[in-house]
Amino acid sequence: SKKPTTMKQALVATLALSLSFAVAGAAPSGDEKAKEKEKAKLEEKAAREKKRVAVEEVLKAKDKNNDSSLTKDEYLAGEADAEAATKIFDKFNKNKDRALSKEEIAASLGM
Repeated sequence: SKKPTTMKQALVATLALSLSFAVAGAAPSGDEKAKEKEKAKLEEKAAREKKRVAVEEVLKAKDKNNDSSLTKDEYLAGEADAEAATKIFDKFNKNKDRALSKEEIAASLGM
C-alpha cells in the first residue's frame, strides 16, 4: 500500500513540476539565439539578392543607355498603359530628377 503524502511532499512535487515547465519554456539559449540571428541574416541576404535581381531584370529590359537608371522615356517604352505608367514613374521618382534610381525602381516593385 502507498504511504500517505504529506502536505510538504505535495508542495515540493508541485514546485518541481512547475520548475520543469518553466525551464522548458525558458528564453532561448545562447546557441539558439545565435541560430536565430544567423537565420535572420540569411533571410535578409536572400531578400537583398531578390531585390537586386529584380532591379537588374528591369534595367536589362528597359535601360537602353546602360546608365543604371531609367528616364521616363525608357520607363514608358513598351508599356501598354502609358498614363498609368507615368503615374507610377512620377510617384516613385522621389527626388524629381526625371530618372528612377535602382532604389526607386526597387520601391516601384514593392521591394
